[in-house]
Amino acid sequence: MKSVYSPTASGPILPNHTEQSKRKSRLKIKHFQRHYERPFLRHEREHTTVLVGGLSPAHDFLFEGALKGLGYKAKALPPTNIEAFHLGREYGNNGYCNPGYFTVGNLILYLRQLAESGIPKKDIVENYVFFTIGCNAPCRFGMLEAEYRMALEDSGFDGFRILVFENEGGLRQRVEGNGFDVDPEFFLATVNALNIADTINNYVYANRPYEKISGSTNEVRDRALQFIYEKLSSKKRFQLLPFWKSIFQKIKFDGVAFFISIFIQQISSSYYTNALKQVKSLFNEIEVDRLKPKPKVKITGEFWAMTTVGDGNFDLFNFLEEEGSELLIEPVASLIQFLFSKGMLRHRNKRKLILREHVKSNWNLQKRLHNYIQYQKKLITLKVGLFLFRREYHRLLKALGGNYHEMINQPVLQKLAQRYYNINIEGGEGYMEITKNIYYHLNFLSHMVISLKPFGCMPSTQSDGAQALVMEDHKDMIYLPVETAGEGKTNAQSRVLMALGEARLKTKVEIEKAKKSTRSSYQEITDFIENNAMLKKPGYKVPHFNGVVSQAANMIYHVDDLISQSPIKNLQNTFQS
Repeated sequence: MKSVYSPTASGPILPNHTEQSKRKSRLKIKHFQRHYERPFLRHEREHTTVLVGGLSPAHDFLFEGALKGLGYKAKALPPTNIEAFHLGREYGNNGYCNPGYFTVGNLILYLRQLAESGIPKKDIVENYVFFTIGCNAPCRFGMLEAEYRMALEDSGFDGFRILVFENEGGLRQRVEGNGFDVDPEFFLATVNALNIADTINNYVYANRPYEKISGSTNEVRDRALQFIYEKLSSKKRFQLLPFWKSIFQKIKFDGVAFFISIFIQQISSSYYTNALKQVKSLFNEIEVDRLKPKPKVKITGEFWAMTTVGDGNFDLFNFLEEEGSELLIEPVASLIQFLFSKGMLRHRNKRKLILREHVKSNWNLQKRLHNYIQYQKKLITLKVGLFLFRREYHRLLKALGGNYHEMINQPVLQKLAQRYYNINIEGGEGYMEITKNIYYHLNFLSHMVISLKPFGCMPSTQSDGAQALVMEDHKDMIYLPVETAGEGKTNAQSRVLMALGEARLKTKVEIEKAKKSTRSSYQEITDFIENNAMLKKPGYKVPHFNGVVSQAANMIYHVDDLISQSPIKNLQNTFQS
């Protein structure tokens, strides 16, 4: 037994075990335990509403429609706001990144509104669930699922269920209970809804700054989203014919047959492309004036901060448009493509480990061959998945038409990143924040790049460190990182205005150069546009000239070419393509 020294005692003092045991009995030690999540079960679908939210209003609305088409009761939460942020701060721990505060605060705010409408809290907990995206981020966002549940408990909604869909889980999801069928049909319906929302959002941001009648683009957008919503919610679900289903069931091949059949239907069906062609006709009711001088601003950064619309990013999208900018927003499809690419990169890095797994001898050829086949099988699956995803996304873009920028191939971005960033680093958008800045600058696609991120976002902070060297190598680049939170809106907008001043100057110089370089006078160009209605339609695609960024300058060069050639033939071909 160890003695305890005391300078006032004449000898060693032995520990008082009785007193220690009494002290321990007074302490209530509560060890951390994983929160038990009451599962969402199949028989609860009829009376349980699945709440969704966290992306742009268009994405959330169409996702709601896709879930309804799959047989779920669903409701998109309203866009988050400052009130939700402060509510999240009230019930959340210190140190969240602001997507967490805005998200859980918005959920609590909505649940409170339900309670105030007369629905008992017990029924809310029983009849509503929240569907959200989880991730493997090496930062706070990867741990917010547990924080959401604690905040809900403290706000009076103990037991409210949160269903997490891992962004890298694919079809192998571990959603609590069997209420969700995470199968190919669910996966494709979700991806189609998000991709269509991407295309419509991109179309709106590309044309709204040039509309002749203020508000006309938003009015048509709302009609278009409602039309697509009805298409998603009323789409007939795929089923194998009874004859073939019974045969496949006998040979236990029905699951694989369903999987193959639904993918064949996806790549061969014109259901969504025809719907977007009808949306295109709605948008072509609008008139645009592409000669308006508008600096192009590319938005990048942390996924939530650059996707949400409103107070979550200081309402910078509306602010930039009000200040006369055209925005190039980032589609959700870009992240999905990135996840495919990261999966392949990660898999290739493990090649030697996979090929040597359980191989005790170099002469064990059978095991080595098995490992090689397994390695190639996964790699081919990821390659085919990425190819089909890109194909389907670009099919939708083509159906809607207009001025759009196709997704950039990931190997192109990875090559641009090599000098500045280790492409194997995990977290956030990885190398994409750096390489999109370089790509859009080198290819004359934007005048400036704004990177939006939550305060203290670790992956984005790493990227900002590397951006210093990027800007040193490209002296005329305009890049602005903006940390978002619930406060600091005025400061952030003033910083954006200062950078935007440089972009406006670039735009002005570009347009003046175009006016002086063309064979036709500026008056002839404006008259030609006025006399050809197709040039004033959003669906008309203006070609991009090398070294020219702004829409107005590209339009001047293009119309000058049309005047010197055979106008009607060129106009019809360009519009139809």
